[in-house]
Amino acid sequence: MSRDACASKNKKTKEEIIVSLFDHQGHTNIPSKIQLVSLSLSCLIAASALGQNSNYNWPSQNLNIHNSRFAELDQINRDNVSRLAESWTFTPGPQDSITQVTPLVAEGTMYLHSANTMFALDAATGEELWRRPLDSGPAGGPVRGSTYANGRIYAYRGADLYAFDATTGEEIRSFGETGVVQVITDALNFKYPDVYPNNTDPINLGYRLTTPPTIHDGKMYVAAALSEGHIPGGLVIRIDALSGAVEWVFNTVPQTPRDSGWEIARDTWGTGQRAGGGVWTPPAIDTEFGLVYVNAGNPSPDYDGSARVGANLFTNATIALDINTGELAWYFQAVHHDLWDWDHVTGPLLFDVENDEGNIVKGVAAGGKNCLFYMWDRETGDPLFPMPETAMPTATDVPGEVVYPTQPIPHTARGVPMDPLCATFIPFDDPELAARSKQIYTPYSLTEPYIVAHGGSSFGSASFSPRTQLVYITGKNGAISLTVQPVGDSLTPGPDSRGHTENYSALDRVSEAYPPSLTVSAYSPVNGEQVWQTELPAQSGIGASGNLVTAGDLVFQGLENGEFHALDAETGVSLFKYQTPRTVRASPLTYSVKEKQFVSVVSTNTVVSLTLPQQ
Repeated sequence: MSRDACASKNKKTKEEIIVSLFDHQGHTNIPSKIQLVSLSLSCLIAASALGQNSNYNWPSQNLNIHNSRFAELDQINRDNVSRLAESWTFTPGPQDSITQVTPLVAEGTMYLHSANTMFALDAATGEELWRRPLDSGPAGGPVRGSTYANGRIYAYRGADLYAFDATTGEEIRSFGETGVVQVITDALNFKYPDVYPNNTDPINLGYRLTTPPTIHDGKMYVAAALSEGHIPGGLVIRIDALSGAVEWVFNTVPQTPRDSGWEIARDTWGTGQRAGGGVWTPPAIDTEFGLVYVNAGNPSPDYDGSARVGANLFTNATIALDINTGELAWYFQAVHHDLWDWDHVTGPLLFDVENDEGNIVKGVAAGGKNCLFYMWDRETGDPLFPMPETAMPTATDVPGEVVYPTQPIPHTARGVPMDPLCATFIPFDDPELAARSKQIYTPYSLTEPYIVAHGGSSFGSASFSPRTQLVYITGKNGAISLTVQPVGDSLTPGPDSRGHTENYSALDRVSEAYPPSLTVSAYSPVNGEQVWQTELPAQSGIGASGNLVTAGDLVFQGLENGEFHALDAETGVSLFKYQTPRTVRASPLTYSVKEKQFVSVVSTNTVVSLTLPQQ
C-alpha cells in the first residue's frame, strides 16, 4: 500500500479517499478485507499528515491523534532499505540538549526544540532557517518534542507552553501572555482556586511537562507530571489552542469531592497523602466516541506504600475522559498499589482490527515497566482478552505496609498468559544472586536485597500497522536490587525526585551479572499472541526509546550504542543497521519532501536524516 493510495498529488476529500481505496482494492495483493478496513481508517488518520506539493508531514510526536506512529510511506521498503544512506545532520550545540526529542516536519520544514531554543530547519537539507529562545520560566528537565497545528508550532519548557508562527518563528502574542501560557499554574488555579492562587509556582510543587500536547479541532490536550515530585495528582488539561485559556482539568488522583472519579478513588488511599499519577506521554483521542485517553504513572512514594493503603486510584491506569467535559468515562488500573516504580507509561495507542468473527475491534493498547502488555475495548474499557486478578506475594517487613493481594495479568484469546515484552524474572547462574531473585510483584524488603525485574517499556512510543495488523512495542530487559527506606507520610511536594530517591537505599541495577538488552515485540490485537520478539543490545535497563512502522513494512528502532535498525514488520528480522555518531534515546520519525522519503532520529545531540541515494 503506497502513500499514493491514500493521497495522490491531487487533494482528495475523505470520501474520495475511501472510494479510491475500494476501487483500488480489487487490483492489489492486499490479502483480506481485514487490511482494507484498517487501511481505510489509517488513510483518514493520515490525512492530517499529508501536506502540499507531495509532502508527507510528521506533525506531532506520535504522528496523529491515535498515537499510531504508522506512516503511509513505502518509498523506503524491505527491498531497498539496505541502500539507506546519510543525507544530512544537524547539531544545535552543547547548550541545547535534544537527547530525547522527536523532531516534527510540516510542509518541508523540520521543527525541534531543546529546553532553551526552538529551531526550524529545511527538512530536505538540514539547513537552519531560524531559531527562537525559550526563556519564560524555569527549564525543569529535558524535552521530547513539539506539536504543529494550523500554521503554529507549540513547544514546552518546564511548566509553560510556547506558540510560534511556523513560517517566521515569531511569537503568537495572542496565545496567553505574549506567546507563553503558564499552563500548569493556570490549571491548578482553575481546578483548585482556593488552594492555588494564580501566581503558584508548579515547579516547586514537583510539576512539569514531559510530553508535547495533542491537538484536535482547535483544542489542546496537555499532560502534566512528575510522580517523583510527590505531586498531588497528575493533570490532564484542555485549553483553547488559539488563546491558551483553560477549559477543563482532570486530576488522575482525585483530591476533593469536586473531582471527577472521587467516589471511586476516595477509599483507595488510606489516610495518607494522595500523590503521584503523573502523565508522561501524549494523550490519544477517539473522535467517534468523544474520548481522550491517557496513561497515569506510579503513586508516590515509590517503594514505601505504608501511608497509602489501598489500590491508589487512578495511578498506573489507562484512563478515558469525555472530550467535552473532562469527566471520567472509564479506567483500568494495570498495577494496584505500586511498590516497584512500575509506571504504566507507554501509550495509549489506538487501533482498529477485524477479528475472526468479522467484527471491527476498536482497541486501545498500553504497556509499562512491568513488561506486561494490555489491550482494551476503547469505548467501554473492557479487556479484549481475559485479565484475571491473580494472587501475588504479600509478605513484607516494611512497617505498616499492606501489599495488594492480586494483580491483573493479561491473557491471550486461548486463555494463557500473554508473552511479556521483556523479562519478568531474572535468572542467574550464581547461587547467591539466584537466591535473591524474586518473581514479579514481590515487594522489596527493609533488610533483604531482593532482585526484581525492572526494565519494561517507557516513554518511547509503540506503533500499529494496519497492513500487518500488529502492535509494535519496545522494552528493556533489566533488573533492580534495593532495600526500602521507609518515609511513611513525611514527604511534601517538591522540585526534585524525592518521591523516588528518599525511600530506598543501596540500589543496584546488577547490570554486570545480568547485562541489559532491548526488545521489540509484535502483538496481534486479534488474539493477543506475541507474533515475534527481536532482542538487540542495550547499555541500560530502563528508558527505552520508541519505534515507528511504515507502509514499506519496516519498523525503525534506535539503540543506546548508536545503532539504528530497520526490522521486517512481519518477522522482526533486522534488514538494515546504521551506526549513528552517539547514543540514541529518542523515537524516530519519517516524512517526505517533494516525493523523497527521509527517516530521521536524534543521536544524543545530532539529528541524523537518512534517505535512498539517487540512482
